[in-house]
Amino acid sequence: MDIIEFREHLLNDIKNGVAENGMSTRESFLNEVSSILINAEIIDDDIEYTFYEGTGSRNKAICIDGYIYNDLDETLSLFITNLNEFIDYPENLTQIMASHFLKKAVAFITEADYLAKNIEESSAVYELAYNINHRFKDIRKYAVYLLTDCLMSKTLKTMEADIINNKVLEYHIIDINRLYEYSMSLEISREELYIDFTQYSLDGSGVLCLSAGKTEDYAAYLCNMPAVVLANIYNKYGSRLLEGNVRSFLQTKGKVNKGIRNTILNDPEMFFAYNNGIAVTASDIDVKYKNGQEWITGLRGMQIVNGGQTTASLGHALLNDKRDNPEQQIEKIFVPMKLSIVLNNDKLDELISDIARYANSQNRISDADLCSNHPFHRRIEEFSRRIFAPAVNGSQYGTYWYYERAKGQYRHETYKSSKSVKKQFETKYPKNQMFTKTDLSKYMNIKLLEPYTASAGSQKSFSRFAEWVTDKWAKEQDFFNEQFFKEVISVAILYRQTDKLIRKQPWFQGSYKANIVIYTLSIIMETVKNSCNGLDINYKDIWIKQQLSIEWIKEIEKFSKIIYEFLTSDDRGVENVTEWAKRKACWIKAKESINIELSREFINKLIAISEQKDIYKAAKKEQREMDKASDIVNIYNIGTDVWRSLIEWSQAHRIFSPKEAGILKMAANSKILSASQSKILLNALNKAREDGFNR
Repeated sequence: MDIIEFREHLLNDIKNGVAENGMSTRESFLNEVSSILINAEIIDDDIEYTFYEGTGSRNKAICIDGYIYNDLDETLSLFITNLNEFIDYPENLTQIMASHFLKKAVAFITEADYLAKNIEESSAVYELAYNINHRFKDIRKYAVYLLTDCLMSKTLKTMEADIINNKVLEYHIIDINRLYEYSMSLEISREELYIDFTQYSLDGSGVLCLSAGKTEDYAAYLCNMPAVVLANIYNKYGSRLLEGNVRSFLQTKGKVNKGIRNTILNDPEMFFAYNNGIAVTASDIDVKYKNGQEWITGLRGMQIVNGGQTTASLGHALLNDKRDNPEQQIEKIFVPMKLSIVLNNDKLDELISDIARYANSQNRISDADLCSNHPFHRRIEEFSRRIFAPAVNGSQYGTYWYYERAKGQYRHETYKSSKSVKKQFETKYPKNQMFTKTDLSKYMNIKLLEPYTASAGSQKSFSRFAEWVTDKWAKEQDFFNEQFFKEVISVAILYRQTDKLIRKQPWFQGSYKANIVIYTLSIIMETVKNSCNGLDINYKDIWIKQQLSIEWIKEIEKFSKIIYEFLTSDDRGVENVTEWAKRKACWIKAKESINIELSREFINKLIAISEQKDIYKAAKKEQREMDKASDIVNIYNIGTDVWRSLIEWSQAHRIFSPKEAGILKMAANSKILSASQSKILLNALNKAREDGFNR
């Protein structure tokens, strides 16, 4: 696929978003680009669509399409779009054109006070303008993005950063070429991010290091990282340097440790002794030799997998503690750094995830470490490729709900395919039936009646969901069965069709849609739970129909208006509506104050809890049988060579019980094992691997 074909596909996806979801063209474009940038790890969260076009004081032109506030990076990013959908080929984007659009977005910042005084207070645009002057007053920097299907002119290479409101303002242009490169690359963005340490070290030497061993898969180094280098690269690249789970952990727990900050400012000479340092992974390294010593001059794909708080605290102190002369203090500090260079590209994601997990083995983060390779995600992926969704609306074939276990997986399925193959794939796995890990976490947090968590943003919502799954997986893996998958899809259908319904409501003004959807579904589920004795939501009916009944539609229309009025009422607990929706107190108040009766027609469509339990019981039993069969197959696939090696290893280590040793001997002699014997042997193998067995 070349860039012209890519643009055609993008425009087609945008049109589908307009037709299927009732979006405006601008919102659909923003939605598509947001997905690409998240997969490329350019941004961490969905762009909040907040379109505004108007004038400020002195008739200054203003326009934005959306924004993201990154609490971890303390950065407010504004986005403006430029789409030329009726032109066959990408237009050339000149310096003058780019400046024209970017100035309109910057004007939203400079005119925020004027806008807050002149815009309707119930709108999300008012909330953003108000926040710029209040909640975002002490942020670290601004960033303005121009998103366009134009091709950037060769003369338009860089746009120098400005200063606005005494903060750094960065400019970013994402043209069709960059979108194409992000989409077509099979390597995630950490492969593309190259850190040149010579630009940040005081004398241009880089970072002193000592080689500490090498295997086929990785090379190890021990390093003495100058804190000023670490602080400056963090202030430049922000949370892009932090491995995903570390990022989630910091967003949940807070990024600046007061003890670390105190040592930085008051006792910098003791920082090395007091601090455990950082653990870093990378995919490639540049080293030079100087006076018989090794110096790292650059790293590609740098990810901090342990020590995120140390890094963020150094960056924060350098940028924000000016009155305490942080530069002089930080220049005295060196941070111990353990560096792992992953040499095997085929194992890149797996090794980085494992290194992160073990590096954080003493922290709470490890308990919620649900990487893409976790068996839960593999099971959901397997269900999504195997379980047909019923054919509806006269269609002669069923489709699948595609679970994107790893970022960009859906796009990569057909990125080198012909148009006909791509069309066949999208017929089988429609794009509007693709869902990600963060989508899954949002749906389940709604079902778990935690709308405040589902409203908290992708990272925090996923972090809470990960904790729940980790605990549940440890207790009863068979809970995650085909029925669980079908119920997840049923909630996805509820969420996506409620989103469409709310767009069409006469009272809807374009603000707080996600919060309204989340709280509407949660309050309906809560009402069923509390007022419909012996009855439950009939997820089976939603799954079979793959759409909402007229009874569901009427309840959503009724409850959503009440939810909108509740979230925006003057007596809400927090001035900021979106922040209010993230508070548990908001949900508690909603349950106390919203008392609406469900219609008799809706209640008649519910299912008896006893029948629901029978469905769950049968699904769990079937999953246990499938797991047993899978264990037997795994024993065979592992092979007798491994079992014989394990016998030799166990003779020196003696960690197996007589029963485990007997079953191991049977497997080594190619005897067929029962399901229970297979389970015992697989547990024994895991125990041996934890003790050092490496096959």
